[in-house]
Amino acid sequence: MNRTSIARALSLVVACLVIGQISLAAPASAFTFSRPLQQGDRGPDVRALEVRVAGWYPSQGQASLTVDRHFTAATTTAVKAFQSFYGLVSDGVAGSATYAVLGNMLDADGSTVNFSWADFKQNVNSSCSAKANSYAGTFAGGMSSPARVKRYVRRLMWRLEALRAKSGGHAIGISSGFRSVDYNSCIGGAGGSQHMYGTAADQRMAQVTNHAERLLGEATDFSGIGCYSQLTHNHFDIRLENSDLPSSQFWWWPKQNAQGQDLDDQNQPCYGEGATVSARSEAGARSPEVLTKAQVMAFGAAGETGNLGRGD
Repeated sequence: MNRTSIARALSLVVACLVIGQISLAAPASAFTFSRPLQQGDRGPDVRALEVRVAGWYPSQGQASLTVDRHFTAATTTAVKAFQSFYGLVSDGVAGSATYAVLGNMLDADGSTVNFSWADFKQNVNSSCSAKANSYAGTFAGGMSSPARVKRYVRRLMWRLEALRAKSGGHAIGISSGFRSVDYNSCIGGAGGSQHMYGTAADQRMAQVTNHAERLLGEATDFSGIGCYSQLTHNHFDIRLENSDLPSSQFWWWPKQNAQGQDLDDQNQPCYGEGATVSARSEAGARSPEVLTKAQVMAFGAAGETGNLGRGD
């Protein structure tokens, strides 16, 4: 083979490698998968994959996928469920087809397609102090470093993407994500609130009841699910993954009464669980049990418009 033929062959090899790399690529600010992954593999890419598919682990009761660097049988189960939902070959091996679907769910800044970083950054409230409001639009002032908060928020985004997909694509409006310590205190958040770590979201889903969304949340690997008799939103969190607050690494789902109604921490039926909708909205006005997409988006944009009464 002469030098010209060798050069052409090398060019072809390089081109193939580049094409293969692009098929596994993600936005510049997001993680890039560079190899197929399967059971037994270890590494940071395994952890990145688990972050993205944990919400697809078919939880039976209070069981979850441990997000770490080890591709276990549980990881295989989650990958298979994800692949099946999106019409891929359900073999539990994450390759170019799986990465392509995941890549389509990303925005250029590393957030997910249906959720932005702004959805989770601290809100502003005119009744709070200048210090509390100084953290508005940031991930600063909480119980974890801003970088760590952002990593937790990324996990929340992927879990919420799974929740949204399972609902049939119904929109989710987030009224409260991260809160600084001062802001959380001002609006009446719980003293050990997951929101101060970036591991929680207060939200509502369009076109479904809060009760139906909680059932979806239980099947989407949310270890913390809260509801309230006097607040209209659902609280979902990933407390089992909050290594900065080990004392809260336990399952927290609503208890139920003899009628099968979900109860809040005061053992009162949660919003929408009674025969009539009697709870107020956070804005102080009557809120329907089922919201339209426009109403859900308005709910999210309004933020925490009332005192949470020590609700998480």
